[in-house]
Amino acid sequence: MAAYVQGMGLAAIAVIGAPDDARIIALAPGDDGASSTAANVHVRWWCKHAADAARVAAAAARTPRRKSDPADAAPSAVNAAPNGGGDGAAFERAAAAVASAAKRLHIMLRSETDIAAEAMNVAARVDVQIQSLQQSGGLKSVNRTYRNYRLETSARGERALRYDQWMRNYRNTLVREVAATLRLI
Repeated sequence: MAAYVQGMGLAAIAVIGAPDDARIIALAPGDDGASSTAANVHVRWWCKHAADAARVAAAAARTPRRKSDPADAAPSAVNAAPNGGGDGAAFERAAAAVASAAKRLHIMLRSETDIAAEAMNVAARVDVQIQSLQQSGGLKSVNRTYRNYRLETSARGERALRYDQWMRNYRNTLVREVAATLRLI
């Protein structure tokens, strides 16, 4: 999924923090939420532009978070179990604020589930293509590239990645490239 998100250049809006103190932040493209400021990502939505994510996050953060109707909650936010425990009411109110802000600003948000499904679809297409190339002998140039990588790495005295790990990296690169192409469509 990370390769797909990077390729698409998606930005995120996330609800983070402790169960009694939810905060809303925007994550720029390439920020996977693993940074110290986003260590406790509880709910996340994706949009195409970092500026849109920042606008939604800012507008949602300014929204008073009173008890809200669960029907106003953003996709995949209702009944989302917070990672940190607690009752999750602060998370639900923050999620509702994000949904409301996105609606007011006419910015389409996509849920984590939607993005994961799209990423799996692209990864499956790449896997089918790689398997087809393996069966037809079309991976000779890829295998030659791996062999050259291994020889160069060994010559420098470094340890080379195992073939399966190298192929995972190659596959992720292909997923990133397909996603980047899809972004242009």
